[in-house]
Amino acid sequence: MEVILLKDTEYGDKGAVVKVADGYARNFLFPRGVALPRTDSNLRHVEHISVQRQKKIEKEKAEVQAVADKIAQAAEITLSAKGSEGGQLFGAITHQQIADAINAAVGADIDRRRIQLKSVKEAGSYVVPIKLTFGLSATVRLKVVAEFDKKTDPAAKKLRKPRKKEEIAAEIEAQEKAAEAAKEAPPKA
Repeated sequence: MEVILLKDTEYGDKGAVVKVADGYARNFLFPRGVALPRTDSNLRHVEHISVQRQKKIEKEKAEVQAVADKIAQAAEITLSAKGSEGGQLFGAITHQQIADAINAAVGADIDRRRIQLKSVKEAGSYVVPIKLTFGLSATVRLKVVAEFDKKTDPAAKKLRKPRKKEEIAAEIEAQEKAAEAAKEAPPKA
């Protein structure tokens, strides 16, 4: 019996017309929806479905190409994060932050998993490759700026004003007096 395959099987690919045993077709392929009997109407139906699928794929590919063109036209995307004066960031710029910035700038919906860049932990300029569907890819320039705050920068805390010996001695003396006063105080009952 000749059948039209609706799914890929060991006998052939989807849409192929193959010859199989009658019992195999009636008892296995037809009940599971893997194949249809070969008739003129079923052939036309399968051909119509494949044409519709091809049109849909071409439309989606055109949309992805338009998104890739928009991304290529984007000049540069700037992100800022807290960091030190030397440009070291206190955290990392995540793929989600990059994707959100691209989506806002371009007006597309790029998933964070499409971004092919290792983590960004320093301020600077980066080229971000984006892998799209249908084998298409795009790149966008990313500029990372470190926001510097002297109050939160650990390096700035190290550079604080050195204390004089007299200040240190006075502080130690005050601590010793407080310890003696605690010893002389009567215990609480």
